[in-house]
Amino acid sequence: MLTEPASQSLYPLKNSIDIFPWDDNFETGLIQIDDQHRVLVSLLNTLASHVAFRSEIISLEKVFDALTDYTIYHFKSEEAIWAKFFAEDHSMAEHLAVHEHFIQTLTALKEARKNASSDQVAHDALEFLTRWLASHILEKDRCMAYTVLAMQEGFALEEAQAQAHRQMKGVTRTLIDIILSLYSALSSNTLNLMRKLDEHQKMEEAYREQRRRMEHLARFDALTGLPNRVLLTEKVQEIINLSECSRNFLAIIYLDLDGFKVINDTYGHEVGDRVLIIMAERIQRIVRGQDIVSRLGGDEFIVVIRDIPDFDTCIPWLASFLTAAGEVIPLDKGRTLTLSASLGVTLYPQNEEITPDQLFRQADQALYQAKQAGKNCYHVFDMVHDHEVRDHLENLEHIRLGLERREFVLYYQPKVNLRTGAILGFEALIRWQHPHRGLLLPAQFLPMVENHPLALSLGNWVLDTALNQIEDWMTQGSPFIVSVNVCGQQLQARGFTQQLRDTLARRQKGVARYLELEVLETSALEDISLVSKVIHDCISLGVQFSIDDFGTGYSSLSYLKRLPVHTLKIDQSFVRGMLEDPEDLAILVGVLGLAEAFQRKVIAEGVETLAHGEMLLDLGCEGAQGYAIARPMPVDKIVHWAASWQVPLSWRFRPVLSKDDLSSFIRCASQQATKEAKPKR
Repeated sequence: MLTEPASQSLYPLKNSIDIFPWDDNFETGLIQIDDQHRVLVSLLNTLASHVAFRSEIISLEKVFDALTDYTIYHFKSEEAIWAKFFAEDHSMAEHLAVHEHFIQTLTALKEARKNASSDQVAHDALEFLTRWLASHILEKDRCMAYTVLAMQEGFALEEAQAQAHRQMKGVTRTLIDIILSLYSALSSNTLNLMRKLDEHQKMEEAYREQRRRMEHLARFDALTGLPNRVLLTEKVQEIINLSECSRNFLAIIYLDLDGFKVINDTYGHEVGDRVLIIMAERIQRIVRGQDIVSRLGGDEFIVVIRDIPDFDTCIPWLASFLTAAGEVIPLDKGRTLTLSASLGVTLYPQNEEITPDQLFRQADQALYQAKQAGKNCYHVFDMVHDHEVRDHLENLEHIRLGLERREFVLYYQPKVNLRTGAILGFEALIRWQHPHRGLLLPAQFLPMVENHPLALSLGNWVLDTALNQIEDWMTQGSPFIVSVNVCGQQLQARGFTQQLRDTLARRQKGVARYLELEVLETSALEDISLVSKVIHDCISLGVQFSIDDFGTGYSSLSYLKRLPVHTLKIDQSFVRGMLEDPEDLAILVGVLGLAEAFQRKVIAEGVETLAHGEMLLDLGCEGAQGYAIARPMPVDKIVHWAASWQVPLSWRFRPVLSKDDLSSFIRCASQQATKEAKPKR
């Protein structure tokens, strides 16, 4: 009795591939034949799945046994059906011959297992079965099935065969061609790739394991197994994120071994590594489970002490770390080492938001201070000083950006002859047109750039801008002398004279005679030999020089002789105070005497009232500058001011005193100032 073979897969597979999924188009219309064909398709897909996913455990014995069972059942069953309709037709004989060829091929494949690899035999079996499915089952069996169906409807054999051939010319032929094309494209390539799936999966697992190891190395120190900077940063950030619910502090302690480089150089890196491992173990024994110990690299560790109420609570830990670092470290052959450590400490939270990296930098800065203090100690980060430094750096950056964005402007304050009203020139004064704070005076930003390279940048900008203005006035036919303040840093900078020479060479001829450089008296005295040489060199270019704020320095005869300046500008504090303060008046008179003796011009700053001008005229000083004349103004206001400026009548018609009258006047003025300066009872 024939038994229908099982259609399910021989092996339960986690993965399977239906290289030929059963389709309704495969069906012939004869249920018994279609059921048997479905069994062959199932066997074919089972073999494909084994080849693709389980090639190393495939049992071709069982596969071929299943194919043998299918062949015996199918051929006998199918031949019985065909015999009823094609007993006398040549197609029956051809069909039997094809079945016989199938049996011979299957037998040959079984024999091939003795000499060929299982993979090769399985591949050959797949190719044979697929071509059998396409050429025999889908073509010949289908054609015979169509013939049987036509005969069952009453057609004679020849008419039924003609109708079956007509049916086969259309969709069925196309379907067969598609099946063969699919096999050639998929069977040889896809199955070979799928056959390596297990190897690929093993490689993936190896890759995942390698990645886990790499991730561990990326977050942990390879030598000590402690968290490295990456993981430390993550953990501290997590603590910061959760700190809103806590009122306690976090202590960040930067620990560095003193003189560790000597150990590596003397004993070698192996001993150095051992020291680091021992130190890591000692630190870990000191801290609690909730605390964090991290090695940044080299001999640098960071310890994070969590949930402390104040800094004093942290002190015992700091002492323990210093003690642990100083404990004897045993080496081989009875040798020992003794070290020390320096600690830098900072706390969180602070008055402003801060990142883990900023906390680490603060602790590092404190560590540097501990090293400077002699090592083997700790130092706490100074937040107030840090704020001052950061504010200063921030201000410098704002000034740099302001210069880059052209936010600075020059205002000009006139210098005049008090008696005649003649305009002697203008002093260029820098202002900062701040986008948020409005117009800023020099005192609000120049002290920030003192002894900083930005002072040179600002000074060069002022000089270039003033020269541009001189050229504009020259072009208009009404040039004025413009005086520019030059700080000591700029004047003494290397190459100042050459830079000025190059700048003047690029401009109109004669521009130098309208440029006056003002040097603070205190700056000139810093290196009088150098300053004197620079002034001599610049004067050779046609530039004039004046001493600004004269009287605030030494005002000695020797340096006046060595500095070839054209003008002395009397400091405004003496001018403003001369009406009430006899000492200011005495200094003013002395400066005027020096100027006359050395044949220098004089400009008195700080003339704020008519009385100041009148007193200066009485003392023989006619050059002046101050609010009583004009405040500093933008360049577009100068033409209108110059056109409307008139010297006050009390100045214009002030009589010129003789030398005898001047001496008497000075004596009386001093007595009057002394009298007014006495406190009232």
